[in-house]
Amino acid sequence: MITLKIEGMACSGCVSAVAKALSAADPTSTAEIDLERGIAEIQSVRPQKELMQAIEAAGYDVTPA
Repeated sequence: MITLKIEGMACSGCVSAVAKALSAADPTSTAEIDLERGIAEIQSVRPQKELMQAIEAAGYDVTPA
């Protein structure tokens, strides 16, 4: 499991945008995204760096949690 801290999520639309970015990076991934805490817990075969780059490309700041 990969846990990432995501800065800049303000609404359910933001959660959807992050989920879409993760799905584009790894269509087989699953993610639980907690808007209130700004945390995403992700199951993926892709490296953490790749997932972070996908989230950043969607317009959010991301760091390992």
